[in-house]
Amino acid sequence: MMRLMRNSVYSVILSQHQGIGRRQGLSTQKIDALKREFSNPAKFTNPSETSVFVAGSLGRHDSGENSDLDLFLTSSAEVPISHLDNVKCLASILGVYEELGYGQPSNDGEFLKIFNIPQHESCVGSARDDGVNWFTVRMLMLLESKPLTDPQLYRRHKEEILKFYFRDRDNGSQFKPLFLLNDLLRFWRTLCLNYENARSGPTRSWKKRNFNLKFSRMLTVFSTVLPMVLQSHVNQEWLLDLTEKTPLERLAVGLDMLDDAQLSRGFTIFLDDYEFFLHTKEYQDFNLLDDPTRMALNDKAGQVSSFLFSALHHPSVSPEYRQYLVI
Repeated sequence: MMRLMRNSVYSVILSQHQGIGRRQGLSTQKIDALKREFSNPAKFTNPSETSVFVAGSLGRHDSGENSDLDLFLTSSAEVPISHLDNVKCLASILGVYEELGYGQPSNDGEFLKIFNIPQHESCVGSARDDGVNWFTVRMLMLLESKPLTDPQLYRRHKEEILKFYFRDRDNGSQFKPLFLLNDLLRFWRTLCLNYENARSGPTRSWKKRNFNLKFSRMLTVFSTVLPMVLQSHVNQEWLLDLTEKTPLERLAVGLDMLDDAQLSRGFTIFLDDYEFFLHTKEYQDFNLLDDPTRMALNDKAGQVSSFLFSALHHPSVSPEYRQYLVI
């Protein structure tokens, strides 16, 4: 069960924010259009036991009019999918991109392949984990995804992934989700390192990545960490339900669990700052920002970071977890 709280003031504040509410509605419309395409067997060839989900801004429900489409596929099939079925599936996905007017998959389709969960189980926590991009896909599925095909199969796949993090559980003691917390923090640090790598490269994408890191990426990771370190009893079902929420919804849940109304003004400012980032991302090129807009974004990024820090270091968070997040 979710930890009891006296009210849901932060969930209410989130539900009443007009800018975020508009983006949630737009994201839902776009996802519904994608679901219609993927439910049409004449347009999409889906191998057995394969789930298609969307991540990125659509998965976070903070999409703009021209957001990218980031699709991923997971499979629980015990028998490997044939090469021909794999080709048919991916070709039909490219057709959906074209049909709905999205650009080509990012990174030249680097992530556009079927990730078989049983086959990748042995990679979890190993040096090979992200060599095959499995670590990134696993994190995105848990942190910012929505299903486009069979929702029951999608949930089952997330359940199989979460089992990896409970395999060392000792039934005789209270379980702490340190394995998963460690992966969340590792994902954050990987994103930071990827940004530094992009910054030293020849492309100009690092400025966009910089602001994505300071706003949406930071939110995605630490909105999940907060309720996890506050929940007294963490089990797979509780985590599964938590991952069904968007990052902003998870943050609101975590703040409700703190049960401290003094953070309410800061949360409203946080949402306004996040909406400012989303609006800027939607209508401007980060490489061509004027000085006032760039300075405003940097100031708001600092406020976003400070608010998340204040929540994670709230007295209601146990000293043990506060220490774990640092050391």
